[in-house]
Formats: sequence, structure tokens, C-alpha cells
Amino acid sequence: MPCSVLVLDNFPQTLAVVRSLGEAGYRVILGYEHNKPDAGLSRYCSETWLHPEVVDATAFGAALVALLDERPDISWIFPVTELGIRLMQGIADVIPERVQVVMVPQKQFLTSIDKQKSNEFVENAGIPYPKSCVVKNQGELCQAVQDIGYPVIIKSDQTALRVFGHKAYLVRSGEEFRSVFTAWPDEHASLLVQKYITGDVVGCDYVAREGKLVVYAQGGRVRTDMLDGTGYAVDFIIEAPDAAVTAATRTFLRACGYSGPGLIQFIRDEKSGELYFLENNPRLSAGIAEMIMAGVDFPLLALQSLDKASDHGLEELSGDEANYRVGARTYWLSRDMEGYLSQRRFLSKDERRKWLGDSFRSLVSADNHIMWRWSDPLPGFRIAARVGRRIFREIVFGNTT
Repeated sequence: MPCSVLVLDNFPQTLAVVRSLGEAGYRVILGYEHNKPDAGLSRYCSETWLHPEVVDATAFGAALVALLDERPDISWIFPVTELGIRLMQGIADVIPERVQVVMVPQKQFLTSIDKQKSNEFVENAGIPYPKSCVVKNQGELCQAVQDIGYPVIIKSDQTALRVFGHKAYLVRSGEEFRSVFTAWPDEHASLLVQKYITGDVVGCDYVAREGKLVVYAQGGRVRTDMLDGTGYAVDFIIEAPDAAVTAATRTFLRACGYSGPGLIQFIRDEKSGELYFLENNPRLSAGIAEMIMAGVDFPLLALQSLDKASDHGLEELSGDEANYRVGARTYWLSRDMEGYLSQRRFLSKDERRKWLGDSFRSLVSADNHIMWRWSDPLPGFRIAARVGRRIFREIVFGNTT
């Protein structure tokens, strides 16, 4: 019987993980807590496991242990997102030693998701970052914005929570700040205020082993699901490695002895040319399918990098040459359309026209698509049907519920 991997978390990148590991010969079991996820329709998903809600860690842990006792073939657990990684770290003491979990060590994970700790860490490593401040109430927020100066980015400092509907809120003036931040957002214990730097954001997917860079691929954002450039990328382009970015990534990984997958982001100031650290996400990126289609199988390499029994021939990557296909464009249609539907009421007629025009150009010019594969069409059909229903409700009934 082939080795089985239990994949957790129902997010877009889950489908890429299921396809990657299934193609590599693993038997993939997909865990879920409510409706069967899109990835469950993939031809590479062997079976599914309905588990208790993850908010109840005790019940989830008990159910997981029972499953592992019944299924000695399960040798790996692959939590795909920060939610699943937090859960698995919280119940690590109940996981049998024979089962390995694909996640970065806890210390590295906690440092990465805490933006203030990350900034302190890269400062000690000699990597510059934009002027930032963590605030815990409305008064501190107002003072930090005044001290840093406009424009600023305001976002969660530890989690993926949105700020008034935005992944990161770009505030350009005092008038805009006072109109939006009339009160402290109750769902946040703290926020990060950061100086906004005009320039191109560079995202670098990588896998490391004990501080050594094993594999690396660099991508740029053509568009995101927000008109101001914040939010999630929906149109990607594969770029050749930039020597300065690669060097900064190596410095970061060596400094913390990093092991596992990650997405590190930098921004280059368009005026000074200086490179600034933005964040390190201790997980696979949401658009990791883009890199897989460019020739780098990050989910499989992430698993192999953490394999205690073997190094799978993984060696430190030397030089800055690209070991992947450069120049390919990848489009995320469903994310783009969901972003448009969520914001269209707040857009002018010209903005709506421009968004839809850009979407059409992205669709016809893309070399690849994040969710679609001709060889594995069912998940793509289901996602397209769901977005189509949203569009229909919006047009006919004027709502997106």
C-alpha cells in the first residue's frame, strides 16, 4: 500500500497540494469539517475524512488520534495554511512519533506570523524594513499614523484577519484616515502601521532545510483583487531570480535556521532602489500552483525537506540561476471575479469597466490558470459554477449573498 498523506485545510492552495502529492504517488486523504471541499473532487484525492470543527482542538485531536490508530498507512499530515499549522502545533503532543507533520518548527513559525518580531529579527540580520509600529488602541493608532506619515499601510500584525474588509488598508491622507478609522476594529487586539513604499512587490516561494536554501522561485504581481494594489494577487508572472532578493532570502533563512516551505516578500523602492523586507509567510503561498506549473513542485519538496528519515538528495541551492520556466503568466479567475463582485458597488463606472477589461486581458493572455487543469477538470467546474451563481445573483437580485 502506498504511503498516505492527510491534507488539512480547505483553501485554494489545498487543491495544488492534493494534485502535487497525488501525482507523486502518495495516497491523499483530504480532511474537512463542513461541505466537501473543491479539492475533494480531484482525481488525485483518494478519500476524504470528515472531522470535528477545528475550533474545538480537544475534539479534533481525539478524532485525529483515532484515525491514525486505525490507519497505520498515514505517515504524513500536511496542514496547508496558518490555521492548520496552529492547530497541529497545539496538539503536537498527541501525534504518534511515526507520523511526520509538514510544518516549520514552532519557534520559526511564531516569529514569522508576528510582524513586530519579524521586523526585529530582520533588523538584527541586517535586512532593512519599512518604518513600522504595532498599536493596541485607537489613540496609539492615531499617534503612529502621525509619526510615520502618509501614506501608510494598516493591517493585522499577526493573523490573516482583514481590516474593514481589506487584507491591508492603504491610507493616503488624514482625511481618508479619519473617514475610515472612526473607531478601533473590535476583532483586532493589535494592528501594524507601516510606511507605504511605492515600488514593485516581489514574492519568493522557497523551501529550506536547516537554514539552507533548497529551492527558490520568484514571481511578480501584475494585478491584485484590489484596485489600490493591496489584497491577493490574481495575475502572476514568473520572474528570473534577482541577485539582491536571493541574497536577502538566504540571509534570512541562515539567520533563523529555517526548515520547511515559505513565501518571503520584499518591495523595492522605485525612487531609491533599496530593497525592503515586508513579511515571511511560514507556509505555501495561496498561488503556489503557479510555481508548480513553472516546474518547481513545492508541496512535494516541502514534505521531503522535513523528512527525518531521508534527505531525498536535497542540497543547498547554489548561485542565482533560475531552475524553473521564466516569463509564464498565470491567472486566478475565480479570485478576480469574487473581488470584483465584492467591491463593484463602491467602484465608479470607469473603474468597473477597467476592472472587467483587465480581467478579460488576463484571461486571454494567461499561459496557465491557478485552479484549472484539463487533466483534472472537476474542481475547476465546481469553482466556476459557484462564481457563476454569484454573478447571476448579483445581476438578477442585486446581492452577492
